Amino acid sequence: MPSLERAVGTRRVGTLSLVGLVLLPLLVAGGFLWATWNSTTRLDRVQAAVVNLDQPVKVKGQTVPLGRQLAGGLVAGNADQNFDWVLTDADDASSGLKSGAYAAVVTIPTTFSARATSFSKTDPADIRAATIAVQTSEVAGIADPVVGQAITAAATKTLNTSLTRSYLQNIYLGFNQLGKQFGTVADASAKLSDGTSKIADGLDGVDSGTEKLATGLDQLGSGADQLATGTDNLATGTTKLADGLDQLADGAAKVPPGARKLAKGSQQAADGADELAKGTKGIAGGLATYQKALRKQAAQLAKVPAPASGGQPACPTTEPALTEAQCAVVLQTLGAVAQQAGQAAGAYAGAQGAAKALDGAAAGLSTKDPKTGQSLLSGAQALAGGQAKAAKGLQQLADGTDSLADGLKPLAKGIRSSADGTAKLASGAEDLSTATSQFATGTKQSAAGAGKLADGTDQLATATHQLADGSQKLSDGLAKGAKAVPTYDKTTRQKLSSVVTSPVSSKAATSVFSNVTTTTFLAVLALWLGALASYLVLRAVSSRVLSSMRSSWRLSAEALLPGALVGAVQAVALAVVLQLLLDLPAGRAVALGAIALLTALTFVALNHALVAWFGGVGRFVSVALVVVGAAGAVTSAVPASFDAVRPFLPMTPALDGFRAIASGGTGANGDAALLGAWLVLGLVAGVLAVARRRVVAPLVSPLPA
Repeated sequence: MPSLERAVGTRRVGTLSLVGLVLLPLLVAGGFLWATWNSTTRLDRVQAAVVNLDQPVKVKGQTVPLGRQLAGGLVAGNADQNFDWVLTDADDASSGLKSGAYAAVVTIPTTFSARATSFSKTDPADIRAATIAVQTSEVAGIADPVVGQAITAAATKTLNTSLTRSYLQNIYLGFNQLGKQFGTVADASAKLSDGTSKIADGLDGVDSGTEKLATGLDQLGSGADQLATGTDNLATGTTKLADGLDQLADGAAKVPPGARKLAKGSQQAADGADELAKGTKGIAGGLATYQKALRKQAAQLAKVPAPASGGQPACPTTEPALTEAQCAVVLQTLGAVAQQAGQAAGAYAGAQGAAKALDGAAAGLSTKDPKTGQSLLSGAQALAGGQAKAAKGLQQLADGTDSLADGLKPLAKGIRSSADGTAKLASGAEDLSTATSQFATGTKQSAAGAGKLADGTDQLATATHQLADGSQKLSDGLAKGAKAVPTYDKTTRQKLSSVVTSPVSSKAATSVFSNVTTTTFLAVLALWLGALASYLVLRAVSSRVLSSMRSSWRLSAEALLPGALVGAVQAVALAVVLQLLLDLPAGRAVALGAIALLTALTFVALNHALVAWFGGVGRFVSVALVVVGAAGAVTSAVPASFDAVRPFLPMTPALDGFRAIASGGTGANGDAALLGAWLVLGLVAGVLAVARRRVVAPLVSPLPA
């Protein structure tokens, strides 16, 4: 083995140092890969805490402890891909975070169940999303907090999916009910259409009736005007009637005294009439008796012989016997007759004439007047009957007049009351007249309103017909809608709710780190660190650079060759490890080995040039380059300045080439070309650095004094 110079000191580089240089990148890459490979299968070695403060709620009478379910989902999750979750309290969780005993702490607040089930409420202000607090330890593993948050998010998603699935199943069940309700509403709408049509027909009749009502109200208004005039006249008449009743009441109050006098006079007249009737009856009886006597006397005179001369005639004997007065009359008459007979020559003839005269007088008492049909005798009898009736009537008049006098006082009082009532009637009639006038005005206004109502009713009838048509169309549309609303059985509801809850699914990551991303990053990082380590141990520029007769490029090649050999061995070893881990096809495995070898040579040339030119500063620049390149490879969320620098870093084409080949992508040839350019740049820079070291500045001696 050629003698190799150390970078520091005079001791030569031994075999163990070379083996160490070869193993360094394998140790870096292998150590990281061994620690992170399939790390998700060892998550149970990481402890995390759950603090459940949730208060269960009741939904439709059923207790819903969602906080307990979430905590149970975390604790009882997949044991191979889950933390070792511990149910604890807030104090223990806080101290565990500070000490690093717990990589993460999930706190479920008291309102978790209430908020998670608030979607069942109707007030938007009451619907709020549930939240949980995830805290990560600042002294735990780098990836542990991220994994803890991912696991918590997965458990939360599972609970959300369960709640959403139940909610969707109810929605799909509601579709079934909605379809039935659509049918029911369609039937109701059809009935509404029929009813509305009937209403429209009825409104047509109402329109006609309203027009008649308007006409009738107009006529009623005219009649009301006439009624108002009549009630006004009634008021005037009742006022006059009230005045007349007042006067009548005054007159009626004055009647009773006169009636009393009239009753008394009537009683006296009745008594006189009764006596007169009795006298007249007696006269009638006397006339009858007188008639009989006259006839009898006439008969006796006819039988009387010639009287003796100078003798006094005696009173004739009759049946019944004559009273002294009657006898005196007869004797007076006979005396007169005798006197006359004595004075005349024919006394006998005179007696005979007297007899005839008496008989004629008797007949005259019964002789009837041809005009009245009454004789003196019958007239006396009729007069006596009439006087009796007059006496009876006068008695009744007296009694009635007395009763009239008794009743006139209440009559006067009643008339007074009637006068008062009539006055009130007159006042009411005036009010009625005013109200009737107002009624007439209102009736006319009502007639005008009825006319407008008729117009409105006509429009309403038209609109109702349109409503009936619209209701029928609505019924037809609802019937079609009922057929269009889907119905789902239990199996379909469950399937749909599962798919809609998670319409896009993907396989969960089997590792915290991506296999291709992690392995290629560690391989490129290991090759750079291996190249840097080579020139921490090996001298970049030979100590014989000034005394050697060899050319600069050869001296540079001699210094570069050990590092290149070590890098080549490192590249082959890493390519084998990557093949074992990634299980690449043969063609891609060869390509990966080739780019690994090119990368190793390029990194060796660049690190050689940096150390050859700048020494320790060059090593610092190499570290800075690997830091910038590694940071950009770990995450894309770097500052913009990193993105600006990254394309100009030698690690960039190496990492892109590794990943393109390992993932089966494209662009590896371009990355290889860029690596070749960096290789040439490193070789040229290395030769120039050696050439620069061979230039010696001339010594300038001081001028003699």
